[in-house]
Amino acid sequence: MGYQYYPITGIKDGWGPDGKVPVRRDFDEWSVSTDPKDKNQVILYLLALKRLQAVDPANRDSYFQIAGIHGYPYNPWDEPAVTQKEIGRKGYCQRLYEIMVNEVIPSYPAKYRDEYLEAARTWRLPFWDWAKNPKIPTLVRYKSVEITFGGQPKVKIANPLYQFRMPNDKKMRVYGVGSVVNFDGGEPFDYGECIATSRCPTEKEREAGSDTWANGVAHDDEADKLLAKHSSVTDLSYGSAAELVYRLLTYPMDYPHFATLARDENAKSATASTTKVTNDINVEFIHNNIHYWVGGNGGHMSQIPVATFCPTFWLHHCNIDRLFALWQTLNPDKWFETDIQRFFDQKIVGSGSVITNKTPLRPFHKDTGGTYWTPDDARDWFKLGYTYPELPTGKETPAQLLRMVNDNYGISRQEALKLAKSATAPVPGVEVLDDDGARVYDYALSIKYSKFALGGRPFNIEVFLRPEGETEKTFRTEDFVTNVFNFSQTPENEDGVEVCSNCAEGQAQNVQATAYIPLTSYLIKMIQQQELDSLEPPTVEKVLARMYWRIVDIGGKPVPEEQWKDTMGLDLSVSKTQMSYSSKPDVPTQFPDPEYIPNLGTSLADDQTPAGVVGNSINVAKINKLTEAVSAGGSIVFTSPSMNLAKPNRETGTGIALLSWDPASQADALDTENYDILLSMVLKNQRRVIQCNHKLAQKSYNLITELTPSPWFGERPELRVDIKEDQYEIYVDGRKVSSYKRDIKKSVTHVHYYTTPSRAEPIMARVITGNTYQDTAKVS
Repeated sequence: MGYQYYPITGIKDGWGPDGKVPVRRDFDEWSVSTDPKDKNQVILYLLALKRLQAVDPANRDSYFQIAGIHGYPYNPWDEPAVTQKEIGRKGYCQRLYEIMVNEVIPSYPAKYRDEYLEAARTWRLPFWDWAKNPKIPTLVRYKSVEITFGGQPKVKIANPLYQFRMPNDKKMRVYGVGSVVNFDGGEPFDYGECIATSRCPTEKEREAGSDTWANGVAHDDEADKLLAKHSSVTDLSYGSAAELVYRLLTYPMDYPHFATLARDENAKSATASTTKVTNDINVEFIHNNIHYWVGGNGGHMSQIPVATFCPTFWLHHCNIDRLFALWQTLNPDKWFETDIQRFFDQKIVGSGSVITNKTPLRPFHKDTGGTYWTPDDARDWFKLGYTYPELPTGKETPAQLLRMVNDNYGISRQEALKLAKSATAPVPGVEVLDDDGARVYDYALSIKYSKFALGGRPFNIEVFLRPEGETEKTFRTEDFVTNVFNFSQTPENEDGVEVCSNCAEGQAQNVQATAYIPLTSYLIKMIQQQELDSLEPPTVEKVLARMYWRIVDIGGKPVPEEQWKDTMGLDLSVSKTQMSYSSKPDVPTQFPDPEYIPNLGTSLADDQTPAGVVGNSINVAKINKLTEAVSAGGSIVFTSPSMNLAKPNRETGTGIALLSWDPASQADALDTENYDILLSMVLKNQRRVIQCNHKLAQKSYNLITELTPSPWFGERPELRVDIKEDQYEIYVDGRKVSSYKRDIKKSVTHVHYYTTPSRAEPIMARVITGNTYQDTAKVS
């Protein structure tokens, strides 16, 4: 008999007539319900999860192995033909229901079995709505729980939701879990020494070799503080995630922008958002922050390779699935069809450079014969045998869902309506509308950064606001505004062995990430505390000019700016618009496209771009699209904040290539072979020469021409190219070096910044600036 694959079918029991399926329940509501059926389901869930966690970790169907699909121990799951080489290159997600009906229920007296089987048939994995209830759920917080079941005396059991503990107290290292690199240079976080998982451990508790680290801790009060750090100024007990969810579900956006924080200017989309600001909103950013808020510094949930071992992972991801289902229902015509390969390197699981809605979702199979699931297969959650409280039939209208979204998540809306209604005299910037609604100036912060700026190590971007009159950066808790958690991992483990080629590829491509944080609730809080008297732009802009920020590592320690400024590509910008909120919750919010406010964010200190010049951030190992194409008569000036002037023992090259892309092309936009290379300039630091070349797409290069700048570049280098009708004029640090023939007379649309070999470090910063001029005469 051949290998039998594990079929992912969803629970087929419990279905009603006309395709009616059981509901995934809100964990906070369901776990405290007094309904007898609910109570039976909760106990069955605990008992089944406890048994699953006790299965031998070497077993494919164990909790350990299923959790390991996401990262450590980097073993194949349900793919017997996968080679050992492939194992180290990927991290991969009914068992509970099977345990309920086949193991738990048969162990109790027969007179209870029908009642318990009925409860099991309609049980579905619950979700934790961390936006509506920003606290670790009550049932999760108990290390042990007492249950009464099957007519037996009350018994105390270890709570499988509190933490996952290895069977027989064996260390995770025994089954292949290792360490995760510690950014600050200290000892790596040795998760292999752990017997059980942790949430929000302290620095002392993270010390290698300690019993506390091995046996795990759960500081849920600390997680609560992180989850509710931006609590509403009204009496609503919501945290900051509520407003993020509100905007995620109400702002117009296409599927790629909803789904991922990775941004690719080359991606083609016929339904892209009409404004760059709304493109900054995505479910992945919200998802990442929950991982950090629950896990804290060093807790399992905040580290990709081990996050799935924490039982809260499953409650969190069921809510992500729910948000996805809500968005699908609100946007029924938007779906994933065809896209280029993203930072998750789908090539390593057989997907190639182009992925579609029919690409296999390895390693998940639909049947015992090994048929893979595809995105199209998973689009309809009803076919998997479950739905959500807001979507009982799947035929709910957008207006019905909008009422729920407004009532549950529209924090800024509710605050604005309350402010407009309660004010004896309207606050400037707040206007009362005819239907008792409110028109309010709305502000948001967009943060863009390089996901692998610190070698793939997780980090936090923290934003603060100086009190009026102060000039020092004190980083006081009371001045904290918001944070963005970069949820990533290093491509290699502490022994230098590659364990995540997805991450290695992402690092090589210098994947950029973006996050969007509403600021209006923070500003309304300042009004409530009489620290602000207006929401009008002139007043607010003066306040937000006091913002400052820092990078903090996963251990909670600030990273010196000199360690990240050249690689982070950090861009903070503030946008504004006017939101018109109706007092009727089924009426959509109206707002014009947001616009960026000049001279706020990083531009306040760093934007020195002259008038008539377009600035472009040029990232290493990436084809960078220019904001404006440059033709004959124009110039491009590349500058870097640093330059490695040491001559290396072994020659490497740092290349800057001017490219031209045919907009009608259907070729792979990630492959430089499909571009006309108008001028390639490779800086050779050992020999102090610039090698120039050019070629047409899919053709061979011409002969190399070497230029010898004298003197060589300085510590803050500038490379300028003037585009003439028949030649390029090349300048180094303001001095003309030479001219190079312009055989391919096309406009420059992209810049490829790269190194040879590809893993070498560039001699300039990893992120440089490319300023474009349409008129060479304007170059100063």
